[in-house]
Order: sequence, then structure tokens, then C-alpha cells
Amino acid sequence: IEPILAAAPLPECGVHLEAGAAPLLVMARRSALVVAALLASGSLLTEAEQDDEESTMTIREGLLIEAKHRLNGWFLNQSWRGKEFGTGNLDYPKEAHGIQLVITRGHYYCDSESKFGAVEVMEVDPEAAKPDSIPITFGRFDVENADVVDVFNALADTQTQAQWDDLIKGGPGVTILGDFPAEKARGAAVSFVAHPFPDRQVFQWQVYNSSKNMDDMWVVFSTRRNEFLHKFLEKEAWPAMQAHNCLGAYHVMKLDNGNCHVVYTTMVNPHAPWPITPKFIFNLAWTKTADYIVTVRHRAQLLKKQRLEQNQPAKSVIPDWLLYDGVAPNKSDPGNIKWYDGEMTKVTPPYTGPDYVSDVIQFV
Repeated sequence: IEPILAAAPLPECGVHLEAGAAPLLVMARRSALVVAALLASGSLLTEAEQDDEESTMTIREGLLIEAKHRLNGWFLNQSWRGKEFGTGNLDYPKEAHGIQLVITRGHYYCDSESKFGAVEVMEVDPEAAKPDSIPITFGRFDVENADVVDVFNALADTQTQAQWDDLIKGGPGVTILGDFPAEKARGAAVSFVAHPFPDRQVFQWQVYNSSKNMDDMWVVFSTRRNEFLHKFLEKEAWPAMQAHNCLGAYHVMKLDNGNCHVVYTTMVNPHAPWPITPKFIFNLAWTKTADYIVTVRHRAQLLKKQRLEQNQPAKSVIPDWLLYDGVAPNKSDPGNIKWYDGEMTKVTPPYTGPDYVSDVIQFV
């Protein structure tokens, strides 16, 4: 863990606290120069995609860049994190089963798109409608006796998640809404069982990335800009509620000892009733999150055991055109689940362009 934390920090491009700023909103705009620096630091995009600065990014590109930004530029960057927990942008961590979980001290907007107004209005008008603001969660853990692709498959194969995830078992489960070549992304509706409370359902984009040898892999989820996905499935009936995971990302890496290290972030707004706060939920339920991670470990270990027993090569469950940079969409790829051939209006990715200001406002 420590060598990863000691990695060279990326350019500072997050939200930073300024002396004397409270209780104002502190904002930061990610400029084209900062995006270029992020890309140059270990690009997830092809050179052609970087050169075409005028083109609109796909959902895949936008979410992968922001995922890398949050994990490398924020969580693993000591100048942003602080030399000690509780002194910078992160609170004091929780630890169990070799898992570390921590939330940000500040809150960030995460809600339905209809709640986001013009930033100029939200900034100056205390009466203006605003989205909910919540802390961002970060975490890290190791996985023994599994390869990177096994951990990746456990996280990426949401279609089979109801078979092993207690948070989904017994409910409507997972519906794959489509594989969308225009955005190089998959869409899914996932319902989480929250007994004795109503189910929480999310309509989310799912994007992926991998090195060619599959020793460095990403899984990213987001409920942002998901209006198009609602065309493919009716919302779960009342009393179920629509929840939001504005950015969830898992970065799985191979360690020198053959095991895997995972760094991850989530930004979940379950829309709990007042006066329950997101921080209260984290402090109350963080052990459930740790239990889920333990289950992911066991799932990855089982997947490796099964493929070795069946003498099968390591293979991703995600089709190559969704996984690798520079691969054209392929309708005949056996990894496709529900290829979408219809018309699709271009979706503007979140966390890009001028609206990046309103996406990452932090309350201080």
C-alpha cells in the first residue's frame, strides 16, 4: 500500500480549501491544460482521441478520465489527501479485514440531473434549488489467490451479481439495458434490497479499461446523464426509490507478489430520509461495505479456481471493444449482451467541459 501512496502526485486539479473561504462555495475548473496533463500522466485514451480536442468525448472516455483523476489525483496524492488523515481532504479511516475505508471531509453534489441548475444561480442564491451533497468514499484492499482478471470479472459481471451479492439477492436483480457502441458503454438497472427499508434502484453507465496483458484493469459506474437508459426499462414500482452512484470506480492492479491491489471510490446517494446524514450512514454501515469487499474477494478466488479446474485461459467477461482503447465496436463479439442498433442522441459526459464547475462544488 505505502509504495502506491508514495507515487508522484498528479497536477492539483481538484477542489481545494482556501483560507477564509467558509462558508462560501469553493470551486475549481479543470482546464484543458490540466486534462492534457492527466492524459500525459498515463493515458486511457488513444493518441487520435487526445489530438481531437474539439470532439465530444464518449461516456467511456469521460468517466475513465474522471475515475483516474479522483483515485490518482486525489486519493493517492498526498498533497490533496494530507500527510495525516483528518488534516487534509479526508476524514479518519475505518479498517477491518485488511480493508481501509475513508470519506472526504467535504461534500460534493450527487443527485438526479433535474436537480442541477445553472452554477451562477446556485452559487449566489441561497434559495435556489440545489442537488444533494454527500461525501465521497475511497478505499483500498488486497486480494490473494486471484489474478487481476478474476477480480475484474467479479466486479464487471453485474449480470451474475444476484447469484452471490446479498445486497441484490431476493429483489428484482440486474437488467442489462444495452451495449451502446456510440458511447462505448454498457447500461444496466440494478436494484438493491434494503429491508426493512424500500429497495434502492440505479440506472447506471458501466465502462471498462485494461492493459493488453490484463494486469491493470478498471471498472467504472455512473448514474450521471442516465436519462437515455430510462427508455429501456420502467422504474421499479413504489415504494422503491431511485438512488444515485455519481461515480464508482475500481482500479485493480497486479502486485509483485502475484496478488492484487484494489483502489476504489464510490459516490452513493441513497436519499435517506431526514435527519439521517450521509456521514451517519457511512459510520453506521461501513462494516457492511467491508463485508461486501470480503465477498468480492471470495468471488474472485472462486472464479480463478473454476477456470483452473476447467483448464480455461484467463479471459475478460467484457467484449474487447468495451475494454480496450482503440478497438472498434464489434456487433459479433460473443461478449455482447444486448447490442443497441437504434438511434441515439449524443450524451455529454459528466465531469467534462464548462459544467465541471457545478459537478464538483465542495461545501466547506
